[in-house]
Amino acid sequence: MRGTHRRRVPWVFLSCLCSCLLWPVVLGVPLFPYGPHAQDQEFVKRKVDFTSPLFKPQIGFPFGSTLRNFLYFTDNGQIIFPESEYQIFSYPHPPPGGFSGRDHLAVVAPFWDDADFSSHQGTIFYKEYETLYNDNKPLIVQQVESWIEKFTNTWNYKAKWTLKVTWVNAPAYPAQWTFGTNTYQVILSTDGTRSFALFLYQNGGMQWDVTQHPGNWVLMGFSSGDGYHENSPLTSQPVWQKYRPDQFLNSNSGLRGLQVYQLHKEERPNYRLRCLQWLRQSQWPSWDWNHISCPCSWQQGVWDLRFRPTHIGWWGLGSRHLCSFTSWRGGVCCSYGTWGELLRGWRVQSPWQFEQELESQDWCCRWNDQPSFCTLYQQRRPPISCAGYWPPRPAWMFGDPHITTLDNASYTFNGLGDFLLVRAADGNSSFLLQGRTAQTGSAQATNFIAFAAQYNSSSLDPILVQWFLGPNDTVRVQLNNQMVAFGDQGTFNTTGVVMTRNGSLVSASLDDTVVVSVTALSNILHASCSLPEEYRDRTEGLLGVWNNNPGDDFKMPNGTTLPQQSDEEMLFHYGMTWEINGTSLLGKREDPLPSNFTPVFLSQLLKNNSLGNLTSQCNGDEQCIYDTLATGNTKTGRDTLTFFRRHQQMNHTLNQYPPSIEGPQMVRAYWGNTERIKYHSSSEDVTFTLRNNYRKDFKLFENGTLLWTPNSLEPFTLEILARNVKDNLASVLQPQTVVCSCKGEEQCLYNQTRRVGNSSLEVASCQCDNTTFGQYCERSKDPCDEQCFPGVKCIPGRGCDPCPPHLTGDGRHCTDLEQCQNKSCPVNYCYNRGHCYISQTPGCQPTCTCPPAFTDDRCFLAGNNFTPTTYRAFPLRTIELILREEENATEAEVNASVAYRLENLDVRAFLRNSRVQKISRPAGRNSLQQWSVISEFQYRPQGPVIHFLNTQLLDAVVEAFLLQAPPERGRKSDEPRNDVIFYPVSRRDVRNRTASEVDTLKNYLKCNGYKGYKLVYSPQSGFTCVSPCSEGYCEHGGQCQHWPDGPRCSCKPFSIYSPWGEHCEHLSMKLGAFFGILFGALGALLLLGALVFVAHRFWCTKTRFSYPLDSES
Repeated sequence: MRGTHRRRVPWVFLSCLCSCLLWPVVLGVPLFPYGPHAQDQEFVKRKVDFTSPLFKPQIGFPFGSTLRNFLYFTDNGQIIFPESEYQIFSYPHPPPGGFSGRDHLAVVAPFWDDADFSSHQGTIFYKEYETLYNDNKPLIVQQVESWIEKFTNTWNYKAKWTLKVTWVNAPAYPAQWTFGTNTYQVILSTDGTRSFALFLYQNGGMQWDVTQHPGNWVLMGFSSGDGYHENSPLTSQPVWQKYRPDQFLNSNSGLRGLQVYQLHKEERPNYRLRCLQWLRQSQWPSWDWNHISCPCSWQQGVWDLRFRPTHIGWWGLGSRHLCSFTSWRGGVCCSYGTWGELLRGWRVQSPWQFEQELESQDWCCRWNDQPSFCTLYQQRRPPISCAGYWPPRPAWMFGDPHITTLDNASYTFNGLGDFLLVRAADGNSSFLLQGRTAQTGSAQATNFIAFAAQYNSSSLDPILVQWFLGPNDTVRVQLNNQMVAFGDQGTFNTTGVVMTRNGSLVSASLDDTVVVSVTALSNILHASCSLPEEYRDRTEGLLGVWNNNPGDDFKMPNGTTLPQQSDEEMLFHYGMTWEINGTSLLGKREDPLPSNFTPVFLSQLLKNNSLGNLTSQCNGDEQCIYDTLATGNTKTGRDTLTFFRRHQQMNHTLNQYPPSIEGPQMVRAYWGNTERIKYHSSSEDVTFTLRNNYRKDFKLFENGTLLWTPNSLEPFTLEILARNVKDNLASVLQPQTVVCSCKGEEQCLYNQTRRVGNSSLEVASCQCDNTTFGQYCERSKDPCDEQCFPGVKCIPGRGCDPCPPHLTGDGRHCTDLEQCQNKSCPVNYCYNRGHCYISQTPGCQPTCTCPPAFTDDRCFLAGNNFTPTTYRAFPLRTIELILREEENATEAEVNASVAYRLENLDVRAFLRNSRVQKISRPAGRNSLQQWSVISEFQYRPQGPVIHFLNTQLLDAVVEAFLLQAPPERGRKSDEPRNDVIFYPVSRRDVRNRTASEVDTLKNYLKCNGYKGYKLVYSPQSGFTCVSPCSEGYCEHGGQCQHWPDGPRCSCKPFSIYSPWGEHCEHLSMKLGAFFGILFGALGALLLLGALVFVAHRFWCTKTRFSYPLDSES
């Protein structure tokens, strides 16, 4: 039969499906194709219980109200979603009453009952389909989508991840004696926000013999582990119907052998999926990505007019932002803190794409708990810093024209006409700035009355901006020969141009590459021009050759360069070489120019100066003195001085950088241990502080020494602020912080983390050993972690009690075997309270289930460690909580809400609330109620319970009440609600009442059993009875066995020694071995002597019969 199913082809499946859909009651629904021909993988282990490898969907799997990370299937007809990778159990027995919503296990159960593949019969096939991008979807996935839409009234369902598992000819337990097998299939599917399960049962393929199966516990349906559940309609049906789901007619679909379930409780956005889809659509950084940088401080950025303050909505609350956009390079936005420190920068493709860029970053980083997604995002959008920031290079033209070049060379040029100020070009753009001068009143000097800037880029239409001097110190602006009308905020924004007006100051940013600012003072236009780094070594004109060498700034069009120390008259003739003879960007002049205008020079003014008091306010500034004397107007000179000093300040600020921070980019620490990290700065006069100093487990000294003692997993972003105490400039470093709270430090996987909330705190994954499990390996494995047969009690540290009467087995698996009914265990077959049962193997042999201390098959030889016996009840750990709420909750609701939070602490030790009492309302707060709650916790000898209750309980309770109210989970309508919202509590609201120290609790325990065991305590493992055999009781390789009267050593000889003594601590030399070595050594010496004698005789003989070569002479 199984081979027949493997040979099916998709068109056969579809034809069967069509017939099922056309006829309301004929054939059952066929299984989807499975087996080798469907490229399925086979997974089976020939044992009673086994589990599959973990499946880890990239986008997770929405189940109930939780996005699950892992899942696996078992031989027992379930798919389980564990809380951690190491909490893997097979769970052979379903809850007898079905799913209730109180289940802690998240499970999808197509046919949950005890199976047994140990007899080499039956197998399991599975296949995983990842279809994140809707490309070339397999036919089976398309069919699953169609069924889900049809049978669940779901619209536009597009599966992103699908799992198919098929149990083929699965035998019931015990396989050796039961008859009939089951063949069925489950399909799990999710689109990232919605998830569904399809159960398909082979028509006539569900053949387990109910009469041979005690209990008849089979269960179908699901439970999400967080309160959302659904049982199959067959749960309430007679036994024979429950075990024949292939004959069940689904009233919703009208088909036999099909059950469909919605697994998500509500639709929630899946940020992992959105991030992956964005990553697929986004482009990799272009070549000029590294050219994008942020100003290193807010103060620096405010003077860099390529950047403008920007409001980006709710996302940017609590910080200030500057943005710059370039047509050929894209844009960058920068966020700054209260000290002006750069927090971060990000790329923005265009001004209207703020939300899209921030949204994708939120999907991959801010709202995503998997740091690996943020790493992928940063590969596409590398973080923007100020590492490559170059401030713009400014040049100034002011007064009766005084010019400061791009290389900071200053001179006065009183030419009359239209002049080329600067021409620059690179591979992406070109820029041209021209100025027009007129005679300053009746003075023999000139000043600027108009400027024109032209910008060209391959991605923009040509831009022409003109500034004209108007009456009463006003500035008239035209864009592409059209008058510019500024808005209410004094701004004008169009493609490639942003202009701002502030009084008589009008600034234009051209493609956020070049900035020209023009202001009118004393009926004179003053201007500054800032060029980007791309134009270095590519400029000419009156603003000089920008190459950081002021010595060649006075370069004329013919290539000749004047020395920097040239006199005023030579510089005047130099400037006139840059006069524009044809039509300039400013058009034709309306006023005719004199043909022989010659300005007055400063040296001439100083010789003829008879009014020295006019220049007293210039404080020796030559530009101010010139303008004052040339015009005879002190205000003109003062305006020149004011403009010059303002731009000196701008240049100083642009080139002033905040202190650097050097130190580790990642800080990692183990829970409770203090980690010391040193940060320093190459700048002077720097002090270090924490930008958000509200965590007690971080301490940063002013010298940069950071101490971190992690004791909380509350979201937190570590930000180290370095501030220069002289200029108040600051910078911030946000290192990655990784905490490990695994049971043992050696279990920490710092390279596999998950993010805690919207913060920089990440928690390392744990690699549990064979003795621990849980999210933090905090739970020690115990025989009772594995399910016992329903109705069988499990004793911690020992395991399952015997099977119920008339059943046989090991307590985990029990069965009614007629073949072994006449077999019984011999009297006292198992020693030391070991449990004897008849095994399920042919021959019905007696088998012992031993307490954990014993190492042999009959429970006689001890040596393993085990949990001690509590010979009297442990005392309780009690605390008192003072809680506040505004919901007018009842005593029962407060009790249920507190109990829910305390039941879900990291270590489960909560017992009950022994008292819940309302306290009088605080004065002035009519709606606020105060409660006093006394909570009791139970000490347990095993695991970290004692350490947790004595050292970590109070902090854990505070943390539990910092969170929002939990969702109501598994509450029946007649039960009080458990989601009362309390005000956050502090340590003073959580008070100790009773606690017991380790030495006190030790008196309640005994190591019952063999003599010689001792009681040992460790914070993570609790109390353990330890045999001397596990502590090196026997020396020199002796084998230790723990007998009833204590440990014994079996001494084993080695080499020439024979160990002896109680601990094999003494060594005796074996006589035969001694004489063997002695005679062997003597024989070797004799042989060596013989060889020496022979060699000596040979040498002497050779010497006697040898002659010198020159004997003939």
